[in-house]
Formats: sequence, structure tokens, C-alpha cells
Amino acid sequence: MRSAFKHPQLYSDTIRFHKAYWRVHQHLPKAFRLTTGEQVLREITACLGCVASANFVNKADTGERRKAAGQLMLMRERLEVIRAFLILAWEIQALSHHALADLNGRLDELGKQATRWQQWFSGSAAP
Repeated sequence: MRSAFKHPQLYSDTIRFHKAYWRVHQHLPKAFRLTTGEQVLREITACLGCVASANFVNKADTGERRKAAGQLMLMRERLEVIRAFLILAWEIQALSHHALADLNGRLDELGKQATRWQQWFSGSAAP
């Protein structure tokens, strides 16, 4: 029997990243906000879906753990897409140095957490 569903820290931290980006998003130039900025929001939302999907699997099943590891790899790819969009925003001066540094640091932490969790799913024994 599965234990009660609980969101991992990675989920909570992704929500915090979304909130931090949302504050920045509101002040981006309109053309950027409605194009690339909206894509950033879609990518963050997809990351939340990856975490929820990975967390939902039966951790005692090898195939399910492999599926979860794939979801976390997909999340890591999406985080790099987000980073690319944020660097683009900085390059065209739509995003300040401070905002880029803050969001980049948060992306780094999310990536580290996703990597550790992916490794756990790929190499650990079932709990």
C-alpha cells in the first residue's frame, strides 16, 4: 500500500521559483512578456508536472522508478530552457542583473535537487 501523498521539497521550491519569476514577469516589456515570458511560465508549469509525476510513481517498482527518473531528466532539460530564456531577457536588457542572478541561483538549486532525486530513482533500492 502506498503511503499518503506528500509533495517533495523540489515541488515546493519550484512553486517558490514560479512566484519569484512571476514578480519579475509583471515588469517585463510587454512584447517580451507576451511571447518569451509566457513560454517561461509554461516551462515552469511543465516542471511542476514533472515533479508531481515523478512523485506519484510506485517507488517499489523498478519500471516506475525508471519512469520517474525520466520525468526528472525532462525537468532538468526544461530548467535549461528557462535559463536560456532568462539569459535572452538579460541580453536584450529586459531583465536586470540582480533579477537574473536571483533566478539563476534558484534554477541551480532546482537542478541540483532534480539531479539528486533522479539519481536516487536510478540507483537506489526501493524504500
